[in-house]
Amino acid sequence: MIYFCADDYGLCDSVSARILHCIEKGALNKVSVFPNFDKVDLNRIPENILISLHLNLVEGKCMANAEEINLIADKNGNFRHRFGGLFTAGLLNRKKLEEQLYKEIKAQVLFWKSILPENRPFCIDSHQHTHMIPAVFKSLLRVLKDEKINLKYIRIPAEPLKPYIKAPSLYFTYSPVNIAKQWLLKFLWLVNKKEKIQTAYFSGILFSGKMDEKRVTKILPEYIKLAEKKGMDSEVLFHPGYLNKNEADFKNIVFEKFYLSENRKTEFDSVIKISERSVM
Repeated sequence: MIYFCADDYGLCDSVSARILHCIEKGALNKVSVFPNFDKVDLNRIPENILISLHLNLVEGKCMANAEEINLIADKNGNFRHRFGGLFTAGLLNRKKLEEQLYKEIKAQVLFWKSILPENRPFCIDSHQHTHMIPAVFKSLLRVLKDEKINLKYIRIPAEPLKPYIKAPSLYFTYSPVNIAKQWLLKFLWLVNKKEKIQTAYFSGILFSGKMDEKRVTKILPEYIKLAEKKGMDSEVLFHPGYLNKNEADFKNIVFEKFYLSENRKTEFDSVIKISERSVM
């Protein structure tokens, strides 16, 4: 199975509407949903679409008691950190941070469990891939175990290098920032990889923000081959939920520039074109 996934569903009406448009066009078969914004409506997502909890520790309001998680959220309940801040906090005071992460992750997981229809499998990933931070990963697995969650899938954003190595024409199109992200996430997976996790071959870091049709279609066949050889699924991540400036009326949003980027409109167009060439 090839999963064409859109992240950030539920951020606001406009983002969700554009993701739903992609679904209607047959371009997506997986959607990752924010638990901590006001627009969570799973009823609009067709039953044949795999849905995933988009664990969020970096943007918007916390779901646990803010007074009990002061390392993660301020007194108003707004998250304090981005990826780097969470990672550093884990190095400085890991035990206390893990306890607070446990409370927030548990709140989000239990909320998701309460709204997830019984016939839907439990899948999970995270906003900005923060679940790959060792303290977060450990706390997440603890919550899933304690709550006896029957987990189908955790996204592991550690891209295999072979598809990229076999596409030399793309070598000079990679963003240095995305290269650094790719290697960091691969390293963190080596740190976290202590037990068998149900996941898929993943693509979406090296081209993050610029998942255009030309580049994705060059590496996708090799991804599929690798996944089939291992008996695994493939997941290709897009962010087609773009926003125009007159639509950005939400609060407590850290990554507003990312949501307003023209590259998200490119991904909106690209996922539809790419899916027309592929069998999902």
